Amino acid sequence: MLDDFLKPAADQVLKVSELTRHIKRQLEGNFRQVWVQGEVSNLRRQSSGHVYFSLKDASSQLPCVLFARDAAQQNFQLEDGMELQLFGDLSVYEPHGRYQLIAKVAIQSGEGKLQIEYERLKRKLAAEGLFDKERKQALPKLPLKIAVITSPSGAAVRDFLRILRRRNYGGEVVIFPARVQGQGAATEVTAMLKHADASHGFDLVVITRGGGSIEDLWAFNEEPLARAVAACNLPIISAIGHEIDHVLTDYAADQRAETPSAAAELISSLYLEAVQTLATAEQNLAYYADTAITERGRNLHDFLTRLQLIAPDRQIEHLGMKLDDMENRLGNQLREHVRINKDRLSEQAQQLSEHHPRVKLQLASQSLRTLEHQLLQAVKVCVSAKKEHLSHLQKRHENGDLNATLKRGYTVLQDPKGTIIDSAQTAQEESELIARFHDGQINLEVRK
Repeated sequence: MLDDFLKPAADQVLKVSELTRHIKRQLEGNFRQVWVQGEVSNLRRQSSGHVYFSLKDASSQLPCVLFARDAAQQNFQLEDGMELQLFGDLSVYEPHGRYQLIAKVAIQSGEGKLQIEYERLKRKLAAEGLFDKERKQALPKLPLKIAVITSPSGAAVRDFLRILRRRNYGGEVVIFPARVQGQGAATEVTAMLKHADASHGFDLVVITRGGGSIEDLWAFNEEPLARAVAACNLPIISAIGHEIDHVLTDYAADQRAETPSAAAELISSLYLEAVQTLATAEQNLAYYADTAITERGRNLHDFLTRLQLIAPDRQIEHLGMKLDDMENRLGNQLREHVRINKDRLSEQAQQLSEHHPRVKLQLASQSLRTLEHQLLQAVKVCVSAKKEHLSHLQKRHENGDLNATLKRGYTVLQDPKGTIIDSAQTAQEESELIARFHDGQINLEVRK
């Protein structure tokens, strides 16, 4: 009896899948776009690219998944024991009845909101095409005047200039002083960049500073500076921080250098390569000039020797006689050519007179009159034939007409209904007949 009392109504009992769906709707509806922090454990990477792991703290753990598309966008590899901050949505995996976090963004703890803002700006500017390779300019082959935007008292500029001096860079370096850290630093760097861009004579711009935390380097992640770098008319090298540091100016610039020293190495390499190319060209020019002078001297000596052998005076006399002969032949050929052209012109004039429009019109008029006469004759013959044929048809029609036959003495017998009597037997079967003549009809009585 107690079982009957506790037994629920049928509509109050949920299936496991129904209860799981209710829980799924509640969780997914109330826990969207959440941040959670913990330590990575049980990390597992699938061949599909999906990454499964747990995020735990001292008293709990949370199953997590980072799908392949989102995992590929992270700038570091997840490892067991790593402290992370995850951003994503809670979801329930119904087959196992287990809730989990579907992560969209993973950052190492300590970077916080600046890292999220960096990723957002990076995606935004990349989507606008500011980082496209097609926008980037090639660095000059021989940079002779460089604008360096940096702190004039920092270690970065000292390292930069030291490398250039050590590698015998012979160009000019102009320092555009600007703060490279803290509030207002991005504005100063942007102003110096626009000033350098508007100045004349610069071949290259270098924006540089030493390494630091993301907070220290944040000025080079600000959107206005990144846009100014992308819009600059001069080629730009961005040399911010160390090898592991990446800022938005690195992507917007035409070339990234891993360190200030690397930027100096790159520039001096371009300069030294150009100088070496110039030296090689100078040596080649000198060699080719000496070779050409020697060859021309040898040719001149050979020419003088041949000139003595060929006796120029006699050659000139001989050429004079040949010229006279050619003049006579040319005159004869010219007169013959004129005669031939005159004959040809006369022939063409005769042909032209025969094809004169007046002659053409006379011939055409005569031909037209002939055709007109032929046409009239053909019409007369045709009309006569048609008249004769029409008369013949009229006679045939008259001969076939019933009245014409009756006029020739014939009579048509009909019964009272109008049926033609065509035999004596049929006539004997009737009591009365009608005899039809060409000018009327009479009634006849049949005697049997």
